[in-house]
Amino acid sequence: MNNIAIGKLGETHAEKFLIAQNYEIIQKNFYSRYGEIDIIALGFNSPRRQLVFVEVKTRTSDLFGLAQESITYQKRKKMLKTAIHFMNTSTQKLPHIWRMDAIAVKLNVNLQLEEIKHFKNIFDGY
Repeated sequence: MNNIAIGKLGETHAEKFLIAQNYEIIQKNFYSRYGEIDIIALGFNSPRRQLVFVEVKTRTSDLFGLAQESITYQKRKKMLKTAIHFMNTSTQKLPHIWRMDAIAVKLNVNLQLEEIKHFKNIFDGY
């Protein structure tokens, strides 16, 4: 299985994880001239609805580092520009509160889900 297929498999696991955590997926693989966001969801866990932009990183080993370590400052900047573009061009009624998250998916050698970690507010402090 190539890296693109492994990435798509990781996104599927992340989507199922978010749905189980009471998120509503409103768009997947949103592309703009600034970049791409894997999942855009509505979160209902806080007292108010929140728009959540999610970057998914999938790994089959830690040989080249942890999945979450690959989300660089440059990637977060592209995510921010893409998120702003989405909010400015969407015709949907969206909440004004939003955040950017990351989900790290680890698959075993048989490509079965081994671990999933959700990191909230990844742009915080940058």
